Amino acid sequence: MTHAPRPRSDRPGGPPRHLRRHAVCPRPATWRTRASDELRAALALACLGDAATVPFDLLGSGPVRSRADLTARIDTLTAALLERMDAEGWDPGAAPRAVTSVLAASVPAAEAALLRAAAGARQGEMR
Repeated sequence: MTHAPRPRSDRPGGPPRHLRRHAVCPRPATWRTRASDELRAALALACLGDAATVPFDLLGSGPVRSRADLTARIDTLTAALLERMDAEGWDPGAAPRAVTSVLAASVPAAEAALLRAAAGARQGEMR
């Protein structure tokens, strides 16, 4: 009688090599992901940092009641800034205009993040 070959394993009694779970490799960050992360950080510092330049009343209607509310509002502002830059074709000169039109204040860290993202988009990383 012939037996089917047993799958080989490095460990006795372990699953075959091709059936083992492998750690998922994180996807490399794209220029847009980096821009979004940098903008969130810049906006959080502008709202909460020692030299806060963006008052809470510009973050939406009503007072900020929790960290989750603040996070949601910062995410909304980040999305608005990215949409504005999308509309401008990621022109580096549009970064200061986008920040002042969305935030009604000049936030140099947010402008710098948008300028870096625009440079990344211009270098052909835009996909």
